[in-house]
Amino acid sequence: MRPFKIAGMLFVLAMAISAFASTAAFALPEFLDHVPSTFTATGDKPELVDPATGLNIKCEKLLITLPNGSLASTTTINATIDFEQCETSGFAINSLGDKSDTEGKKLGLILVPVKGQLCYIGEAAKKEAGVFFKIPPLHIEVPAVAQLLEIINNPTTKEESSVVGLLTPNNKLQTTPFTLVTTGIKQECDGKKAQILLEIEHNKKPLVAEQKTTVAITFDEDEELMVV
Repeated sequence: MRPFKIAGMLFVLAMAISAFASTAAFALPEFLDHVPSTFTATGDKPELVDPATGLNIKCEKLLITLPNGSLASTTTINATIDFEQCETSGFAINSLGDKSDTEGKKLGLILVPVKGQLCYIGEAAKKEAGVFFKIPPLHIEVPAVAQLLEIINNPTTKEESSVVGLLTPNNKLQTTPFTLVTTGIKQECDGKKAQILLEIEHNKKPLVAEQKTTVAITFDEDEELMVV
């Protein structure tokens, strides 16, 4: 009976190793320290562009201030982002009800609430940690020309607009800024496709926009982003 016992033990061991490997393969990147916590962020000259039409929204800076940035869990990030001094085609723009100037002399404020989920960009084996941000519907007005732009949900799937950012560094304990870079159209993170849809004056003709931003994120205390 001993050979059968050994074979049984080997089978159990093999199953355990397989289960562990499977869990590791599907594990998300995660923050290891001081969760929940808060953070601030800054970025210069964020831009939202529709390559097909040339529609371009430019801002001078991006800010996340306390208490608007929170690490809600080891894998989720919530924030309200202030895009400041924003314009399109030389006209000031702002999220509905926020600061702007109807003569276009001063550039406007766009406030964007987002919810982010840590994920892997491309193949997990590449060890590239990302954040998949969901953006709820948002009205953006151009007061000088009485025009309305909207970030909308996907008309077919009803999913919110979204954007993926590459987050670095990883496997390193630090308080100095993490860097988040967003660029490209229809990026994927753990197989989920991200895209920002813009609509002009409810015309039912969504534009697929590309966001270009580099953001420095600073946590209140040391954090380590683990990538397995």
